[in-house]
Amino acid sequence: MVRPRKPGEAAADWFAKAEDDRMPAGERRAFDAWMADADNARAYHDVEEAWDVLGEAGGDRELLRMRSAALRAASGPSRRALLGMAGAAVAAAGAGGIGLMMASAAQATIRTGVGERLTAPLPDGSRVTLAPMSKIRVRFTSKVRAVRLDEGQAYFEARRASDRPFRVTAGDQIAESAGGRFQVTFGEGGSQILLEEGALQVAAAEGAVGRRVAAGQVLSGPAAAPRLATADLEGLTAWRSGRLVFDDEALSEVVAAFNRYSGDQLVLGRPELGAIRVSGSFRYDGAREFAGAMQAAFGLNVRQVGEATWRIEPGASG
Repeated sequence: MVRPRKPGEAAADWFAKAEDDRMPAGERRAFDAWMADADNARAYHDVEEAWDVLGEAGGDRELLRMRSAALRAASGPSRRALLGMAGAAVAAAGAGGIGLMMASAAQATIRTGVGERLTAPLPDGSRVTLAPMSKIRVRFTSKVRAVRLDEGQAYFEARRASDRPFRVTAGDQIAESAGGRFQVTFGEGGSQILLEEGALQVAAAEGAVGRRVAAGQVLSGPAAAPRLATADLEGLTAWRSGRLVFDDEALSEVVAAFNRYSGDQLVLGRPELGAIRVSGSFRYDGAREFAGAMQAAFGLNVRQVGEATWRIEPGASG
């Protein structure tokens, strides 16, 4: 059985053909007929608007060049995926409090709220996935692709460009790569920079001598005394698939993580419960699953006290 194509998938195909400006007359007639359907027209305009906002806003020549280069580099399924991500970004930006704000052609601010996760394309064909409660500011020029992580967590898939480094600033740390996959986290405890693929240099200031981070390593702590260690890649990036992984962590920290990532909120009935050590993998939209695990492992009483609030109390013998 052939699965019917969704309007968004066909829209990405048609948009890619239109961008090439070589659509034969027969295909043009087919496109016009396809656009006569209101759902198809909306899907096409979503992709068109997303690509304009993220790559062509204001007609900036440098952004046009990056945009065209990204389209040329992507062909077939990869091009359709790139355009599809643009459409998804606009759809997400309009719902659930996720924000995408263009300051100019080469600058944007992207943010997420509690329980919201967003993957968005960047003007050169790279992409970023933001964890809940995160904010980045993007600035692309002819010399550098710069991103500042103001708060939260971001996973970058940077297209390779040896002549224009991809640079992410988080607090007092600057991570720079010619291209690759890496994750940057920034919060009250400082920054954490994890490299999954590629090469990465991390420095305390622009122009300073950087420290090399190899694939599979994570650098964390203040710039003055960073700690380099082997990374638990699966555990540290599990949030991208909707899960949180804990390895002998205090329940107070687990609760804080749940409350950041999930629309459900956990409350400790007694402060001393925060010292309990927890290990395991949980869906961060699965408060009921977590409640069952706490009751089974520690005999705690976890009950729903509001529409989206769960209270953790000592068990009957506590």
